[in-house]
Amino acid sequence: MKELNYIRVVLVEPTHPGNIGAAARAMGNMGVEQLVLVNPSEFPSPVASARASGADWILENARVCTSLDEALEDCTLVFGTTARMRSIEWPSLDPWSAMENARDRIKDTPVAIVFGRESSGLKNEEMDRCHHLVRIPVNDVFSSLNLGSAVTVMLYELRKGMIVAEQEIDQHSTTDNNLSKPVAKKSRQEFASTGDMQGFYAHMEDVLHKIDFFDGRSTKLMRKLIRLFNRAQPSREEINIMRGILAAVEYREKCRSDSSSSLNSR
Repeated sequence: MKELNYIRVVLVEPTHPGNIGAAARAMGNMGVEQLVLVNPSEFPSPVASARASGADWILENARVCTSLDEALEDCTLVFGTTARMRSIEWPSLDPWSAMENARDRIKDTPVAIVFGRESSGLKNEEMDRCHHLVRIPVNDVFSSLNLGSAVTVMLYELRKGMIVAEQEIDQHSTTDNNLSKPVAKKSRQEFASTGDMQGFYAHMEDVLHKIDFFDGRSTKLMRKLIRLFNRAQPSREEINIMRGILAAVEYREKCRSDSSSSLNSR
């Protein structure tokens, strides 16, 4: 299952090193090795090593970042996890459906599963970095879920789906009497990475401010625009086209402003 090399588990500001170790253990169980920590309270730690129960190679190769943007920069698909309902509207999936989407993307491009703080989860601005919110369907009466358990649930659904898919392929291969027929390969669209998208969002926000589009509503409108483009999952080429449009708007606005300044100076 070499595709699992493209799965990235991202823990945002984990406060207890034991939870980092438990997450590493779950990753080792499921064959996922890419662990990224965003501002961990304590790492490396002997407590994390003890809880990893032998998955030391995952901890040793873990990458520590200072921001979520840094952790996700080259990812083209990002899932944000939660065990509770959110008041904010967001494209939402169950773990099985989310990992089914992940399997379609991890052929050769990084996909991230983001887990929030043990006490409060992910902030709204961190959810803006995610294409989908994944809610683990726990008991509403007692929704507190250990970080290591949440990682286990998500990666189990991923691995289970990959095993089922492989079994279906094997079964199809043994029953197909027309093996000589070539199988057409689907062309892969080069999806825009999280870094590409963040650059686009910053550019768009700057231009919309310049043309006075927001009218004091920048935060809510930008969040809605971010959700729209995250849901669309555009390609890198499409984002370059959008940025070209923004650049043209900037140029026209600058010409208009220069012309107005010139007239006022006469």
